[in-house]
Amino acid sequence: MIQDKSAKILLAFFGISLGLIVVTPMLYPPGTFSGLDGRPGLMDHDWGSYGAGGIVYAIGDLLCHQESARSFFLNGNQLPFCIRDKGLLIGLVGGLVIVYREGVSSGELRRLLFGLLLLVPTAAEYAVEHMLDMNLPILRFILGMVSGFGAALILGYALYKNAGREAPL
Repeated sequence: MIQDKSAKILLAFFGISLGLIVVTPMLYPPGTFSGLDGRPGLMDHDWGSYGAGGIVYAIGDLLCHQESARSFFLNGNQLPFCIRDKGLLIGLVGGLVIVYREGVSSGELRRLLFGLLLLVPTAAEYAVEHMLDMNLPILRFILGMVSGFGAALILGYALYKNAGREAPL
């Protein structure tokens, strides 16, 4: 079934991405990657001299703000993505495992609605943090995982909503 293959490809892609995000800081001396603060959508740093690990950090630089105060550190190095993005990716991978295991039942409308509902807490947390100028890293990480799981349910619905139905001629 093409949906199973697609779910497997998504799971492999995001799982490998998650692994690279965790492993890369461990491959460099402590202090190599810190103070990465920047803006999403812009390449704020030159990553050419860091080899393959520089590619992982360049992707993080392009897609994430990488604020030090909002990032985890491993081996004395800042991760290439912020806490919320890391939580989103963990939740997405975990959710995709369930989507793959559940298969066709992932195409049920209730899964889509539940996935959408799981996005709300992160949106609310984001608004509260910015309105009140608060920094709640653990809550940001946990709610990122919740929203990542919700995103996986939404992807599962998109993949499986027409599974088992005859294709029109």
